[in-house]
Amino acid sequence: MNRTAADVPPHVDEFELSGLTSIPSETVKAPRVAESPAQMECKLMQVIRTGNHPASGVLVLGQILRFHVREDLFDNFRIDHEKLDAIGRLAGNSYVRTLDHFDLMRPK
Repeated sequence: MNRTAADVPPHVDEFELSGLTSIPSETVKAPRVAESPAQMECKLMQVIRTGNHPASGVLVLGQILRFHVREDLFDNFRIDHEKLDAIGRLAGNSYVRTLDHFDLMRPK
């Protein structure tokens, strides 16, 4: 994941750069990452730029057309977050794991 965050020209193959394996998608042209336990095929809806200066943020909105999840991650029609062991990006060089969680019951 981090290797594909490099600023490289469009002609650079990020699969080759990262050592990851590409597999065809079913509904979009862009390939998926074979090693990923979950993948989404999306249609671009809107790009919103949050500034005009270098390193300004960009919000990308998309419509999910297809979801692919490894079978062993399902438990009672839900994704088992402990088996998934997802990693999220915070800010800068900081990341977080999603293994620490708690439940809150919805009010009636």
